[in-house]
Amino acid sequence: MVLYDRSALLDFPRFGIKIPALDSRKTRTMDTLHGFPDLAGRESEWLVDRFDDSITLEDLIRVHSSDYSRGFFDERAEDRFKTAFELVNSDGSFNRWEPENARSPLGEMTPLLMKMQAGTYRASKIALKGGFCHYLGGGAHHGHRDFGHGFCPVNDSALAVRRLQADGVVQRVWIIDLDAHKGDGTAAIFSGDDSVKTLSIHMARGWPLDGSLPPSHPSWTPSDFDIPIDSGEESQYLDRLYSALKDLKSTSTADMAIVLAGADPWEHDALPSTSLLNLTLDQITERDRMTYLFLEETGLPSAWLTAGGYGEESWQVHTRFLSWVLPRRC
Repeated sequence: MVLYDRSALLDFPRFGIKIPALDSRKTRTMDTLHGFPDLAGRESEWLVDRFDDSITLEDLIRVHSSDYSRGFFDERAEDRFKTAFELVNSDGSFNRWEPENARSPLGEMTPLLMKMQAGTYRASKIALKGGFCHYLGGGAHHGHRDFGHGFCPVNDSALAVRRLQADGVVQRVWIIDLDAHKGDGTAAIFSGDDSVKTLSIHMARGWPLDGSLPPSHPSWTPSDFDIPIDSGEESQYLDRLYSALKDLKSTSTADMAIVLAGADPWEHDALPSTSLLNLTLDQITERDRMTYLFLEETGLPSAWLTAGGYGEESWQVHTRFLSWVLPRRC
């Protein structure tokens, strides 16, 4: 199944934010899938186009500190978003932000954020029932317990896991992070928690491991399985990922997996901070197929998230994978 609710988006231009995370990544993917010969006219078999879930304060406090969580619902919300979306530089100048062009104040983003983040929980429920769901959203892996950065105010994967555990429907979860950047918030939140195993394959250098943060910073908390890929090592990417997946399977069990299928390791990604990892479209397609088949053979349901992907062409990454996997499941 694909989960895509048109109302579950942050609409950055509405708030004057210039981050190149474009809606076309979702809309062009959906347009292509609707026209794909094996899928056209069969939407009831592969598409869920609405969900009513939202993240509540109770959900937030399971993952984030009480004070940080409550700040999204009072006058501190604007500062929460300024920090997480890195909108103000240290000298007070604006970064990728034009508030004079905003149609709404930043503080009004909270209900949109909570709706969008809830999609990961809903996708997980769909996956547990049917085996697979790809949510066109989610993947905010830089959200930490008491702060957000890297465009991630809160951590939707952690929120979904804790809510599923509270529901009693899962006990153990694997989080497999294929985004270009290290899943630092996820690693820190679940550090020392044997019920959740984290795997992150990412740039060996660059943000958030670019030297601007001290080694004591939570972003340096190791995942259970870290696979740093340096520039020039792209040819090793698939083999090293598969080896880590086998190690994950041999050392732990799970009831389901959450996969952050970031498009930003692609060589044509438009965000400068992803430039140290340059996979071809064929390599990323094989990455997703390999991970999917590994989880299918392991017998685990999996919820997939779009995670990072920037620029006009990033939709191609998700479309390639979905146009392969959906006909297999319909």
